[in-house]
Amino acid sequence: MRHFGLPKKTGVCVATLLLAAFTVQFAPTAARAADPVQILPADPLPAFTQTKGSPAPQTQIVPVTGSSDFSRALQITTTAAPTSAGLDGEYEYALGAGTVASVKTDDAAVMTFWARSVTPAAGQDAGYATAVFERDGGSFKKSATAPLRFTSTWTKFSYPFRIAEDYAPGEAHFQFWLGYGAQTFQIAGVSVTDWGQGTPAGYPTISYAGRDADASWRAAADARIDQYRKGGLTVKVVDAAGHPVPGATVKADMQDHAFGFGTAVDAATMMANTADGQKYRQAVTNGDFNRVTFGNNLKWNHWENTTERATVTLPALKWVREQGLDFRGHNLIWPSWGNMPADVQGLAGDRTALRSRIDTHITDEASALTGQVDTWDVVNEPYSEHNVQDIMGPDEINRWYNLARQADPKAKLVLNDYDLLEDNGWDKRHQDYITGLVTRIKNGGYPLQGLGLESHFTGLQPTPPQDVYDLLNRYAALGLPLEATEFDIPTTDQQLQADYTRDFMTILFSQPDVTAISTFGIWEKNIWNPLAALYNADWSLKPNGQVWHDLVTRQWWTNASGTTDSAGAYTTRGFLGDYVVTVTANGATEKVHVDLATNAGRTVTVVADGTPSDDTELLGNADAEKGSVGWYGFSPSTVKPDTTTFHAGQVAVRSTGRTAEWQGPAQGVQVANGQRYTSDAWVRLAGGGVSSTTAQIKIKLSYTDGTSESVPLASGTVTTGGWTHLASAGAVPLSFGKTLDHAEWWVSTAAGTNDLLIDDASLKNGA
Repeated sequence: MRHFGLPKKTGVCVATLLLAAFTVQFAPTAARAADPVQILPADPLPAFTQTKGSPAPQTQIVPVTGSSDFSRALQITTTAAPTSAGLDGEYEYALGAGTVASVKTDDAAVMTFWARSVTPAAGQDAGYATAVFERDGGSFKKSATAPLRFTSTWTKFSYPFRIAEDYAPGEAHFQFWLGYGAQTFQIAGVSVTDWGQGTPAGYPTISYAGRDADASWRAAADARIDQYRKGGLTVKVVDAAGHPVPGATVKADMQDHAFGFGTAVDAATMMANTADGQKYRQAVTNGDFNRVTFGNNLKWNHWENTTERATVTLPALKWVREQGLDFRGHNLIWPSWGNMPADVQGLAGDRTALRSRIDTHITDEASALTGQVDTWDVVNEPYSEHNVQDIMGPDEINRWYNLARQADPKAKLVLNDYDLLEDNGWDKRHQDYITGLVTRIKNGGYPLQGLGLESHFTGLQPTPPQDVYDLLNRYAALGLPLEATEFDIPTTDQQLQADYTRDFMTILFSQPDVTAISTFGIWEKNIWNPLAALYNADWSLKPNGQVWHDLVTRQWWTNASGTTDSAGAYTTRGFLGDYVVTVTANGATEKVHVDLATNAGRTVTVVADGTPSDDTELLGNADAEKGSVGWYGFSPSTVKPDTTTFHAGQVAVRSTGRTAEWQGPAQGVQVANGQRYTSDAWVRLAGGGVSSTTAQIKIKLSYTDGTSESVPLASGTVTTGGWTHLASAGAVPLSFGKTLDHAEWWVSTAAGTNDLLIDDASLKNGA
């Protein structure tokens, strides 16, 4: 996506661009101030004389019988395929007609035509083209762009849209892009009419197939959601002797989704010390989102702005991680000259230098953020952005995935592109390109791990939900997880926007290979197109924002309760995600964390021994803000507060005087046999020894017979260069057959005796 910029091919497709064929609706008849004005010549067919490409498209006017709407058609023949496999191939061949009337910015307009295929391109099942209304020359600023698919049957296409800028007579044209291979098709009944400013009476509105409340796709989608996005949760309650406890009260309260619901943000605006900055942060952390993307801040140009990186990007990323949100890195390379630093284009004549410059960047950024980025858009929009591949060859993309994997062994590596679901599902050339590219990368054994589907719907052609589902199945056959990475539908028709948001989210949530849906911004005052926002300028929620909120936090959310049966078991079915299970029995309450990760379900056992426990922090002074209170070191090491190097707040705990790797900061903790625990901490090496090593969080269990054992909870690579977040992958069980004397939580290293810094640690009951 273009730095919170405009989707490819749409130019400034103002969001009142609405759907086309078969679903245009007209308001009840009412008087208009004036009839719509034709802005093409009175007889448009002979006016299609503007040609592009060699050999040029061939045209002839032919008679048509059997239609009451027209008696002749313009037959268009192309005799060659485009030389480029990318977007520029689509408009390598074109045919257009100039306008003869002036129009004004934001005028309501409608372009209408009929089309049918005579001879499709070889190997195609239909005719393909793209209809465009744009400035004729210069910026080619677009008011409307609509990919087309037409069969041998005459089909009417009608597209209401808004004029993007003032055009004097002859300054704009209505054009067909024809770079889809050798084919012949016919158009008839062509008109582009100007209805004037505002929304005149009778001006057509839009809908899409499957919008009705009783549409047939809905029941099937709901059934798939129940099948794939839910799982059974059985809670068995036993007493201290292991006997079932019937009649215990059980509550299962969802805390977070396993599925990803995300948004892109502008880091500076979100972190601003202003009322709007506070509102922005609240919107990101109110439960609607569990993942975040920076719209611009990690793009190459921004990354090499070291001031922005140090003062905006890295502090904002630190804040995101502290909120427990997943983070998507967008992006490592967007391979066209305009999307890379200015000096890169100067290396076009030196393949070795160009490769070195790109390789160094990918390695630098990915390695610097290792452990902080969960998913990387390694390559962004290769269909339209391919200057580098044109020089280095199409397989250069493969190397970028290897480089990213070497630099960051943990992050999920994704390819991100647009128009794979959009445009009524008719951008087949783009779809074919991406499926071919993904197949080549995967078959070559390169570490591509996901496909990002941008999902910017212009409002001109909202793809019907069933067609979206069919496309998802096509991409799923590639064997990769799928994500909608930049979803929005800018339009002034807020009901259409809300309905499509509901239906798009529903159909994607129902497809088992889809792992996440993210919107590309939320706030009207800081987003690529204000009409795409979920929140108005005053932070009031728009209808589409309300739909998002209701689905994520209400309709697809589980809070269940009941009592255990005679066997001490309670079973419910809930949406996949993290839960807190609360059991009340024997006069006490037990709380445990449960990860319901798959639709295979989960059974957990809770020991109701009459001793209360809850999901509060089991470590004292876990954030170190009271200095070293509650902390100690295994002798001869000691601990002390550190107010100069800390992760969050104002203080960290420093373990010093370490003479062996096992020595580190520790706390005494209360643990129970049969209980599971989750733990995490931010850890960092001080200088003066090894620069990198493995650190482990452990529980040391010391028994009354004088023996002891250690149970690892989490591990990871720690360095002197920054903080590392160590976190348990799930709830770790403690099981011991001896009498426990005491237990200790502590951090050790695999090598080195550097001072060890700990901050923002946690130990909680899990299940």
